Amino acid sequence: MNILVKSPLMHDKIIDTLSSGAFDGVSFSFIGKKGAELTFSVSGDNAETVDAAAIAKNAIKSSSFGKGIYFSVVQE
Repeated sequence: MNILVKSPLMHDKIIDTLSSGAFDGVSFSFIGKKGAELTFSVSGDNAETVDAAAIAKNAIKSSSFGKGIYFSVVQE
């Protein structure tokens, strides 16, 4: 399963944040960038049963920069 993070700013920080570890048992691996879209693969024991997009969104929002940027996360 993959997720798309759409944001016009802070791509490097978003990649670093999501790739830095596991969140609620889910890990994200950066796949690629196309324009303002960042694609991540989702892995983990419960990756198929949780809302990975919501987990990624919460991880970005809780970062030091996340409250100040416009972004969206969708499950692909």
